[in-house]
Amino acid sequence: MATLACGLLTFSACSSDDDNLGGGQTGAATGELCDVTVNFDFEVSSASSTRAGRPLYSQEALQQVNDMHLYLFKEVGSDYVFQKEIIDANGFGFNDDAVTGTETKTYTLTDKLETGRYKFLAVGFEEKTNAEASSTTYTPLAFTAHTTKLDEAKLALAVGKTADEVFSGVSDVVDVKTDNATFNVGVTLNRTVAGILGYFKNIPTTVGGQDVKHVVVKVVKKSTSAKLADRSAIGEVTGGYNIIDIDLSHATTGKNDAGQDIFTSDGNQYSANGVTVVENSFLKGAYSLPLAVQTGEATLVVALTGADTNSALKTYNVKVKGVDGAGAPGEAGAEFAENTTAFPLVANYFYSIGKKLKNNTTGGGGDDDDDPIDLTVEQEIVISVDADWAHRIDLGLVMD
Repeated sequence: MATLACGLLTFSACSSDDDNLGGGQTGAATGELCDVTVNFDFEVSSASSTRAGRPLYSQEALQQVNDMHLYLFKEVGSDYVFQKEIIDANGFGFNDDAVTGTETKTYTLTDKLETGRYKFLAVGFEEKTNAEASSTTYTPLAFTAHTTKLDEAKLALAVGKTADEVFSGVSDVVDVKTDNATFNVGVTLNRTVAGILGYFKNIPTTVGGQDVKHVVVKVVKKSTSAKLADRSAIGEVTGGYNIIDIDLSHATTGKNDAGQDIFTSDGNQYSANGVTVVENSFLKGAYSLPLAVQTGEATLVVALTGADTNSALKTYNVKVKGVDGAGAPGEAGAEFAENTTAFPLVANYFYSIGKKLKNNTTGGGGDDDDDPIDLTVEQEIVISVDADWAHRIDLGLVMD
């Protein structure tokens, strides 16, 4: 599973201004301010490497956080309510950072907290910080002190933008109530977005006598926001849109072994990004905020189009053949029924139309080989996806 791990958060808490007990353990009065030192170890790791920015070219667990934010929530009744943002001028060491491999960032917070129970919300953006906002893709996170509840804190797309990679996670409860207490708290950040990949080969140059110019992957609705605490969809959507657009306007053409006219590729167009593809194939990926299932409508549709990407010459509905996890996915349950075309887009799940495990290789044989979708085959196509994220999802295409 690709995760962004914030390691152990060590809290040395509550030395009252009025009661210096020299290390003895004592309770603190309700509402009393305590001196608190918080040592954060932010660890960024993945199965292979990390990198700054990226098109999505495989289900490989690559990631990079350039902009980390930290927010404090206090228990009030049955809820945790926003208190303040924890600010660090250097972005906790992640600001504009670009590294390869596993790294650890350490940050120390020295502050006063009232006695009570707390949780920390951490949010990591792929994009670099700019002067106006934490991200040009997402609207600035805006929580109202003593009002915004943790389970209502949300991430929202900026107008006209599509999703980039972003991570979020919540710490365990930190109970500030005694002098000289120490807390070791772990928090893991997972993707707040789903990954979608389109990998196709032998794309026909014409359909019904009309020239093919694009292969697009359409999403039934555009999710515009998500909850940060549990990375779930919250129902704010607009109309459908093309999440992936493979432009073939300038691609070379030729014939496959069956003598069919197809778009040809030697993979050079991907080499600058360290990506290897099989012969005569084209590849592109994107991210989506979580999207609840839209009953009765296909969630994803692959279309061959001319110059107008909203006018399909041929379409294929994408269907789920199964999900590999601990039974049915906890976030979605039975909505991933076998052979359904209406399914949710779940945060930290990878939906691959065509199998690609690694960026820099087409495989090592057998089940590890790349398997792009062949768009010259006039039949139902069933594929098996080994997603190196939260779960494996089997997808298929059905001729519409």
